[in-house]
Amino acid sequence: MLKCSSVVALSSETIDKIKSLSISSVLDKENVYLKKVGREFVTNCIWHKDKNPSLTVSDEKGFVFCHACREGGDIIHFIQKKFGLTFREACERIASSNNIQVIYEDEDPAEISRKREEIQRAAAFVAEKQSTYRANLKKSEKCIEFLKTRRILPETSRHFQLGYNCHEDRLMIPIKDYKGIIVGFTGRALGDEKPKYKNTENNIIFNKSDIVFNEFDAIEAIREANECIFVEGHIDVISMWQAGIKNVVAIQGTGSPSINIINRILRRTSRFILCLDSDDAGEKAIGTFLNSTKDLALQGKIDIRIANITNAKDPDEAICKGIDMHSVISDAMPWMDWILDQWLDRLDFSNSAQVQEAEKRIKEMISGFSSAALRAHYYDKAAIRLAQNKQHIAAQILKNFQSDTLPHPSQCRSWKRPDQGWTRSIVEKRLLRLYIHSPQMRDFLRPLTEMLIVPDMIWLWNRIKELEENSSFDCTPASVMALLAVSEPRYMQKLRPIAKPTIEVDESPMVLAHIEDIMMLNYGKTDEGTLF
Repeated sequence: MLKCSSVVALSSETIDKIKSLSISSVLDKENVYLKKVGREFVTNCIWHKDKNPSLTVSDEKGFVFCHACREGGDIIHFIQKKFGLTFREACERIASSNNIQVIYEDEDPAEISRKREEIQRAAAFVAEKQSTYRANLKKSEKCIEFLKTRRILPETSRHFQLGYNCHEDRLMIPIKDYKGIIVGFTGRALGDEKPKYKNTENNIIFNKSDIVFNEFDAIEAIREANECIFVEGHIDVISMWQAGIKNVVAIQGTGSPSINIINRILRRTSRFILCLDSDDAGEKAIGTFLNSTKDLALQGKIDIRIANITNAKDPDEAICKGIDMHSVISDAMPWMDWILDQWLDRLDFSNSAQVQEAEKRIKEMISGFSSAALRAHYYDKAAIRLAQNKQHIAAQILKNFQSDTLPHPSQCRSWKRPDQGWTRSIVEKRLLRLYIHSPQMRDFLRPLTEMLIVPDMIWLWNRIKELEENSSFDCTPASVMALLAVSEPRYMQKLRPIAKPTIEVDESPMVLAHIEDIMMLNYGKTDEGTLF
C-alpha cells in the first residue's frame, strides 16, 4: 500500500469503477471456485464454516449473500473479509488485479508516481533475487544436506520457495508481506556462523516491524482454526507447517508485532498462542509481547495463551524429538496464569517487603480486567498463592485485594446480552464433554444431540456415533482421543479439551437443566431465517 502524508482517501471515481466490476470476474482472478447456477453463482461462504456452497454471487445485483448465515455485501466487503484487509487495502487489491488506476483525493500526482515506480523497481529486484536463489538451491550439496538434517522435505521446500545464496553460504527464506508479495529474505546460516539469521534491511517495501513471517499463507488456516500461533524462528514455522500445524507465524525477533499486525490478525481470530523458545530470550519475548498487548487482553479483545515446551529449546527441536506439538498448543495456559507463575515462583516469601510489592503489583494488574468474574478468579488464585495455601491468611489478602477497588468502567455501562452463537457453542461443547465423560447421563443427553448446530460439534457427534456403532469398545475419553489423533490436525487442536478437559466435568442438576434450556431454545431462527 502506498504511504504518503498527502494522501487522504480513495477518490469516489476509483470506488465507483471497482464497484462496477463483475463480481464473478474479480473472484475468478482471486482463484475463488464458483459454480454456475442459472444467472448467478454459488461458492463457499467466508463468514461461517460452509461444507455445501451457500454463498450466492450475483453480478446483476452487485453483491454476495449467504442464505445460511445471512451475511453478505459488495465485492469490496467480500475481499475485506476473505483477506483480512481494510476498506482501502481491499480497494487497492481489486484495482491492482483489474487494471484500474487508483486515484486519491488531494494527492500529489508526481510524488505518488515516483513512489510507485520506486516500489515496482524494488519488487522486481527482489523477484529476480528469489529466482536466482531458488535455482541455486539444487546446485548446493551443503544446503541440501542441511535441509535433510533438519528433516525438511522437498514438498515443504517447494511450498516455502526456499533458496540458496552461494555468495554468503546461507539458506534463503523468502518473506512475503500480508498481501503475498515477496519483499525480502532471511538468510539462515548452514553452520555455526553468526548471526544465525541475517535479514533484509528495511526499505520502501520491507518494514520488519510490520511483517510476520508466513502471515499471508497462514491466514486462512488461522481463520479455520480460530487461533494464531506465534513462534520466534522461521525454521520453527516451517517445521510446524510440515507437522500439520498451518496456523503459525514467526515474529521475526522483534519481540512483539506492531499494532497493524495485531489488528490484521484480529480480523480472523482473537485467540493468540505464544509458543516461543524455552530460554531466557523466549521468556523476555513473551514479556515484550504481553506488555504491548496487555490492554487488549485486559479488555477481553484478545485471548492470549502461553504454550510451554519442555525437553526442547524451540518448536523445531521439539518436533525433531517427536514431541506432540498439537498437545503442547492445546495445553497452553492463559497469559495471566503465566504472569502469576513468573512473579510468585521466584518470590522470596521470607522477605516481607518483596511479598508486599508482589501483592501491590498483582492488585494493579488484575484490577484492569474488564470482566468482574476474571478479577474475582485471579484475586482468589493470587491470594491462595501468596498465603502459601493458609486459608485464614488468604482470606485477609483477598480482603486487601478487594478493598479500595473502584468499579471498573465496564461495570458502569449497561449490561449486554451474551452473544447467542457463543453461548450455543459453549453449551454444545459442555453437552458432548458430559456425554463422553459421564456415561450415566447419555440417555438424557442423546435426544439433545439431534439439535446440534455448531459444525465442529456435529462433526464430533457423528464420529462418536460411528464409534458406538462400529467399535467393540465403549465410547471412552481414550477412544475419542484416538479418533481425534487420526483426524485432521485442526480437529485435535479444537476438540481435544472436550475429550481431555482441563476443567471439572460438572453433572449437577442445574448444569443439566441449563444445557437442556439452551438446546431447546430456538436461537437459530429469526423472521428472516436461520442464523447458524
